[in-house]
Amino acid sequence: MRLAPNVYRSFSIILSTALFLTNNLFGHSQSSAREWNFPNQHNPLIAIWNASSVTISSWEKDEVSIRAEVLSSVIKPDDVTVKRDNHRLEVSCSPGKQGRRILLTLHVPAKSVLDISADGSAIRITEPGERISVDFTFKTFVRLNVPTTAELDMKAAPKAVARRQQPQGGFEQFEIGNSRMGTGPPFVKVAAAKSVVSATIGGVEPLPRKATFAATTIARRGGLMGEALRKSAPQLIQSGARFEPIPAARTTSEEGAVKLETYLVNLNVSATDKAGKAMPGLTKNDFIVEEDGVPQKISFFSPQQSPFNLVLLIDLSTSMRDEIDLIKETAAHFLNVIGALDSVALVTFSTDVIVVSTLTKDREELGDSIQSIMAPVGGTAFYDALGFTLAETLRNVKGQRNAVIAITDGEDNALQSQLALQSGRASIAAGSFLTFDELHEGVKEADALVYPIHLNPSAPPPPNLVIMNGSPNLPAPKVQIQTNVDMRKLSTSTLTEMAIKQLHGLADASGGTFYHANRIEDLKGVFEKIAAEMRTVYSIAYTPANLRFDGSFRRIRVRASNPDVVVRTRPGYYGR
Repeated sequence: MRLAPNVYRSFSIILSTALFLTNNLFGHSQSSAREWNFPNQHNPLIAIWNASSVTISSWEKDEVSIRAEVLSSVIKPDDVTVKRDNHRLEVSCSPGKQGRRILLTLHVPAKSVLDISADGSAIRITEPGERISVDFTFKTFVRLNVPTTAELDMKAAPKAVARRQQPQGGFEQFEIGNSRMGTGPPFVKVAAAKSVVSATIGGVEPLPRKATFAATTIARRGGLMGEALRKSAPQLIQSGARFEPIPAARTTSEEGAVKLETYLVNLNVSATDKAGKAMPGLTKNDFIVEEDGVPQKISFFSPQQSPFNLVLLIDLSTSMRDEIDLIKETAAHFLNVIGALDSVALVTFSTDVIVVSTLTKDREELGDSIQSIMAPVGGTAFYDALGFTLAETLRNVKGQRNAVIAITDGEDNALQSQLALQSGRASIAAGSFLTFDELHEGVKEADALVYPIHLNPSAPPPPNLVIMNGSPNLPAPKVQIQTNVDMRKLSTSTLTEMAIKQLHGLADASGGTFYHANRIEDLKGVFEKIAAEMRTVYSIAYTPANLRFDGSFRRIRVRASNPDVVVRTRPGYYGR
């Protein structure tokens, strides 16, 4: 994340020693990828550990080419290490934290042997031939794409399934666990006792997807989400189209000196007592801010009374579209409980977004906009909708007090398709272009509070699921597939549980709070709780002591000098 410019006052620091600044502040340039080339590699053995995704293609050269990237982040020197010992190469990946995905692309000689290991699964590929890809989506799920000629040895993979496109259209899907099929080459042998293995035979490419307004807009904006979509869905950017690059620290020459633009890290900080009651009247001297354990000097402080820019994001897919009149009524109630000076925007979504109203303080205009809401037809692309709200709706008010209230069941069609594949069933609607991981990184990058309201009238949350409200200064919980259930009998409650965990993770990543409403009628009470919580929010900003903007994630801790005050804010930001 590029640190937001100082929107409260304009000043600059003139540094007369340009050489010192160049060597010390910008000595480490950002890099989106690392590459290695090893000539004279005849039939090499390549061992790969802990990569999230590996794509392999063979060529006629006696040479190995390796390219490494980190999804939605800058790659660091210690993310990937490569060692060579004659005709053996060892590639070790160190993601550093859960959820960070390292992607490898290899070009290898035709007779190569590759041993790929991650998350307790091991895959040996001999004579790779055409393009092969291996993706460790979860700890319990491995996805393969192999040519039609491949031999698949799944004798040590009891939960393996295969998908093969049929000439008449559609897919044939069948179990291949504890068996071997095909003739080769390539020869693919999998050992995965606990993981589900899904092998697509023929390397079937997904059907072209129709670009949505939300996804296209995100792809044209700067930041991690835009960068991710430009890589994963380049069709969203037309040839010659302009887009915002990821911002970076800049210097400009001024009369022989170097001018450094000053940045602020903006924080929305909630302060309550241990019972959750607001703590008014605090000053900046009552707060202590640390970045990566280093105390920071607060340079801007705004009390609770400052207005917010609020976006009401409403899911109108599936059953909610049948309650359109009740949704309008509750949305109108929302306008009555927020501050009179707050600006409000209204966005609805199903497969794509509809901007019902941009940010405005005009309550009469907003009321008219609410009454104009219509129920669209389509699936659920929640990830794209929230990504659009952060990247576009709040684009011109960065650095201010911003919040998104998202009313949704959270069950993006992309999540449903993912679970369907893991259960051995056919994939359904594609859902969002953004993945949850990409959205989660985008939320961490943004300086907006996210208040997800889980609403699923047809499927209340399972009784064994315990959800805590946002925890102060803790990273978002990770979403994992249960390993003690039959992956072929995934129920609605499993989907609901994963969606709730994801919503909770988004709240924690932003410093917001997760809420649940059993019925649409309950939304009025939830709105009142959120409005009360926002009245406990202080705005704090500081200029970081660490001026090496290398793209790494920096952890923030905010605490009060009074131990009886409970403080909550986002866990950190990307130093760009």
